[in-house]
Amino acid sequence: MKKAVFWTIYGLLLVAVTIGALEIGASFLTPAWPAYDLRPIVASSTSMRQIKTLADAPQSIPFYNSWGVKDQERSIERPANVRFRSVFVGDSFLEGVFALTPLSELVAKDWAGQSIKDSEAINLGISATGPPQYYYRIKTVALALQPDAILEMFYSGNDFVSGKLSSWSIPPVVAERPEPSLLGAVAPHLDWLVVNRLGLSEFGRGNKPIPNEFDTLNDIVKKPLAERVGLLADHYKKYYYPDVSKAALEEVLGRGGAAFWAPFERTDDKREFLMGWLLANVIDWELVHPTWPAPMNEAEAERMVDPAEIDATVSWLDGAEKLAAAKGVKFLLAVAPMASIDPDYVAYWKPWPRFFAQNLRREASRRALLAALDKRGLPAIDLAQDLAGKAGTYRVTDGHWTEFGTEIVARRVAAELQKAREGWPPSGPAKKSPPG
Repeated sequence: MKKAVFWTIYGLLLVAVTIGALEIGASFLTPAWPAYDLRPIVASSTSMRQIKTLADAPQSIPFYNSWGVKDQERSIERPANVRFRSVFVGDSFLEGVFALTPLSELVAKDWAGQSIKDSEAINLGISATGPPQYYYRIKTVALALQPDAILEMFYSGNDFVSGKLSSWSIPPVVAERPEPSLLGAVAPHLDWLVVNRLGLSEFGRGNKPIPNEFDTLNDIVKKPLAERVGLLADHYKKYYYPDVSKAALEEVLGRGGAAFWAPFERTDDKREFLMGWLLANVIDWELVHPTWPAPMNEAEAERMVDPAEIDATVSWLDGAEKLAAAKGVKFLLAVAPMASIDPDYVAYWKPWPRFFAQNLRREASRRALLAALDKRGLPAIDLAQDLAGKAGTYRVTDGHWTEFGTEIVARRVAAELQKAREGWPPSGPAKKSPPG
């Protein structure tokens, strides 16, 4: 019995010492706080310049600050000249794809046009994240910035979740920060490094590791028009669908004709890029999985709304509001509609009805979410009111806002935040020291 106790204690001490040593080593290999609590990869303009396609299109290379976000440099402490501080939390719609101006910057520009110089909009938009990450990003980072208001941006295309927020759930051993995990509780730098190296984040899981795929696909755009579809089919057969015939892949990939290639042939700042995940989704829906449910009209989409999914999603949004309220911080929730409200986007994807059908499905879910939020007493800013029917507001390929679309949203968000500011005290919550 004494030996068993000895070896148990010895083993626990050995594990603790090992994790402690690895944590110290990992701290030299990870970004500083809050960067390591914001995104699972190191984002820098320098690394993006190494991508040949972007080196040839320098106007598309984004700028990242020392926190690893697309924003100007910010301070943890509120600057003395800032009376109203807001923090934006969301995914790539806030980050701004490639070099598109982030929403927060356009909101600040709108305020400047109204001679409002003492308000701040901080961008914590991180691509490939969702409501659970938003919740913990608010809890661990946004509230530490002593804001007066937090704006959470919910994107209808991929922000619905199936698991509810629960204070009783056991955290996993490892998780993408700032989500909780057993390892992250004692060794946050080591947790970040494990997730980063093993590709365990949503970003890592959502991108197939194909060497130089981005450059390979965008080099195809430079080939003669008659060769492009065949080259695309070769790529997808080699790396994604070896059991699918090249002829079948060419049929799907070639439906759009010359119009499909137009966004990639531009040479100005409105140029778009071919991305592996996008066409893989098209092929999945149109060819590989013909039994996946795809609503062909609004009525069918309404019947496919999952009440349990709506309820789970609301739990995270409601939880985020409660986090802010507990610190005396105003919480605003904006809901971004699908790109299918843009006539240009609808016309572009007409040859692929099953792929496009997911816009109908998620628009139905968006309407159900807004109703559920209103019933819960958490009304949202419905951005469809501002964007519906306006051509050129969404990028036709990846479905993010264009500069024009972002400007429209910025005007609405700037106005909503100024409403929140009216009568809002300049003093924020008690100051906190950054962890780590």
